[in-house]
Amino acid sequence: MKRALLVLCVLSVLLASAITVGAPKMKVMLYSSMKDSQLSALQKAFAKKYPDIVFDYYTAGTGKVLTKLAAEQQAGGIAADMIWVGEPTNYVEFKQQGLLEKYVSPEAKTINAIYKDKDGYYCGARIVGLGIAYNTNNIKGNDIPKDWNDLLNPKFKGLLGMTDPSFSGTTLYTVAAFVQNPKYGYDFLKALKANDIKLVQGSSDSVTKVGSGEWDMSIAVDYIAKDQMKQGSPVGFVYPAGGASVVPSPIAIVKGTKNLEAAKILYDFILSLEGQKVLVEANTIPIRTEIKLADVDLPKLLGTALPVDDYRLVAEKDDMLNKFIEIMRKK
Repeated sequence: MKRALLVLCVLSVLLASAITVGAPKMKVMLYSSMKDSQLSALQKAFAKKYPDIVFDYYTAGTGKVLTKLAAEQQAGGIAADMIWVGEPTNYVEFKQQGLLEKYVSPEAKTINAIYKDKDGYYCGARIVGLGIAYNTNNIKGNDIPKDWNDLLNPKFKGLLGMTDPSFSGTTLYTVAAFVQNPKYGYDFLKALKANDIKLVQGSSDSVTKVGSGEWDMSIAVDYIAKDQMKQGSPVGFVYPAGGASVVPSPIAIVKGTKNLEAAKILYDFILSLEGQKVLVEANTIPIRTEIKLADVDLPKLLGTALPVDDYRLVAEKDDMLNKFIEIMRKK
């Protein structure tokens, strides 16, 4: 009898083990415009904490991610469970189109309300700051830029650049910050054109050209400049004293995802102090001000940032881009 009970217990254990081993892992797919190095760091940390969830991602420029989402939606279903692209106006439109799942993460409690959708459909998850990158070999001393108007100095005519906002969500947001601010407006864009500013399609290119010496300065993304600085490129970077462009890049869950539980877990992890610290290590500015940074006064950066009305930008986006193109094409 005892032997029979022992055999039964062993069989029960083996059966339970077989079921556990054979059980499919949860999975979650993220579509993002973030750099592969940033997403890879997040993926490794997440896998260590949640070994039973397979976290995969697709990364490309914002425009390509949006095109992929639109194509999949038209084909009958979006393969992504979560979206993390450059700037908030995309999410205003996603929300209006009914593409997002409402979710309020417990990790979002301390995040400033201005970075969260009031209805709970998306939440800022990192800060992308845009300021001025400059070539440290060509620009020294008093010529080191301090504010946006330093881009208008005639001595830098033809030696400065920026990314075309038609191809970059973060630059589009920055142009909106200028246009919506009476201190700058379209007159500032016209003055940039008068100083012969150059345009490129990629955000990385606008920093690479500074590092190579082709340009002296550019309107640039902070983490891209800092990455190149770490690699030894002669690039410096400043947040303009009059207010940087601050883009609160949000995350959201796709409506109707079959992997909702895993998506919520990833969402929480990204917003958690643990997840935010992983992003800091990958040269990303966190959304949570509890994290202290060695090289950025985060409360000051956020407190002095040029404001953008996201809903106004959505309404005026096409008109603003057309005016930008018209200004930049003038000879």
